[in-house]
This record gives sequence, structure tokens and C-alpha cells, in this order.
Amino acid sequence: MNWYGQLTRLVLDYYREDLPQLRQIQNLQRCKVFRRWGVLKIDCRDRKIAEELSAAAAILQEPIAQLRIAHQINILWRGELVLSLPVDDSRLKTW
Repeated sequence: MNWYGQLTRLVLDYYREDLPQLRQIQNLQRCKVFRRWGVLKIDCRDRKIAEELSAAAAILQEPIAQLRIAHQINILWRGELVLSLPVDDSRLKTW
């Protein structure tokens, strides 16, 4: 199984009907996305892509919180931390 592809696909599919937001995070496909110990790590090959995803961090937070994928998002460039963002799931409805 391609776990990196599945996590990326989950986030992108969340916005499949909201094209303006989908375009802002489209570069997620060019990054390695993986999860470990409750942290979603997005390792970008290019500094520009890492900065674009950092600017769209609020858009990334929503599906991660809704799908309960992670408690924190780390955006990396060549293994160096660019942005660390907590995922606030307190506003989610509990049934």
C-alpha cells in the first residue's frame, strides 16, 4: 500500500468540491506526507512549496481535525522544520 499517497489523497479529496482552496494546497502532491506519533509530517522538496503550504496552513488543519488524522502538523523542507502547527479538534462535534 502507498500510505503517503493515501494521506495526501484524503486531504485533497476533502476539498474536491471547493476548487479555490484545493488549488492552494495542490502542491501537497509534490511532498512526502507521513504520520508518526500523532504528528502529520509534510516534507517538501522545494522551499517555495513549503512556504506555500505554510501560508495555507489553516486549509490543511480542517481535514486533519475532521478526520482525526493527527494532533499536530509539521511542514518540513529537507528535514528542517518550517512550520509546526497544532490541530485544534476541540471545536469538533462529538456524537
